[in-house]
Amino acid sequence: MTSTTDSGPLLAQRHVARLLFGTLIGRLPNGMAPVAILLLVADQGGSLKTGGLLCALYALASAIGQPVLGRMVDRRGQSLVTAAAVLLTTVCLLALAVVDVAARSGLATALVTLAGLSTPPLEAGLRALWPAVLPDEARRRAALALDTGAQGLIYVTGPPLVAVLSTTTGPRTAMVVSASLGLVGAAVVLSAAPSRHWRPARATQRTGPLGPLAHAGLRWLFVAVSGVGFALGAMNVWAVAFAEDLGMDLLSGLIPAALSIGSLVGGFLYGKRTWPGTITGNSASPHSCSRPDGFR
Repeated sequence: MTSTTDSGPLLAQRHVARLLFGTLIGRLPNGMAPVAILLLVADQGGSLKTGGLLCALYALASAIGQPVLGRMVDRRGQSLVTAAAVLLTTVCLLALAVVDVAARSGLATALVTLAGLSTPPLEAGLRALWPAVLPDEARRRAALALDTGAQGLIYVTGPPLVAVLSTTTGPRTAMVVSASLGLVGAAVVLSAAPSRHWRPARATQRTGPLGPLAHAGLRWLFVAVSGVGFALGAMNVWAVAFAEDLGMDLLSGLIPAALSIGSLVGGFLYGKRTWPGTITGNSASPHSCSRPDGFR
């Protein structure tokens, strides 16, 4: 993708490729860990019910932790908060790989919860960095579009990678690789100069303890999106069950990936059409890591 200016491709701009690909790698556990948890539980003789509940807990904890961590980043900066978060979630996922989930369900539940709560807000952090990295508004819009479109790659590549690793070396290895990729990606981003030097902009208005969720329309949107999340989470559990029934382990990763590919195609077709109306309203500073559109 190139920008509307004539000063070269977008990815050739300083820091852009590093931040974009580092964030994508750092967020791979979002697409890998749920499938790895399911396969790990199944490999240890646990039920899909147990695996599904742990996956749901991981997703719920992440949904709660991301806005909280984003607000902490707005106060303390990216380096300290995000580094602490990624270290904690990495340790929890690595520990989960060696725990007998069926025999020590309490410990497994605690590790999954902590891993979800400490999922680093890399995507929100990246969106806060774009204004400093790309002062030109046209390039910034292009970067946001590329960033949004590329996010689907997390769910296209993550589940099949887990399925391949689980089939060849076992679910424990898949969990270790997932945790390691998250740590490496975060390190690539946090060691970049824009992330190290980023400081939050002073808020121009107070939003209260609920933050952006104080807006009624956003709360309704959150409820609607939760339904989509429920369906996507159920798809992972169904895919593992279906793969077990057919004796084809790779399907546990290929089915979620196929769904993500369809989502990418649908998003592309949706973006090709010009829709009426305008996007209005800013509930937080565009330089904020806790603004609602910084989370996906």
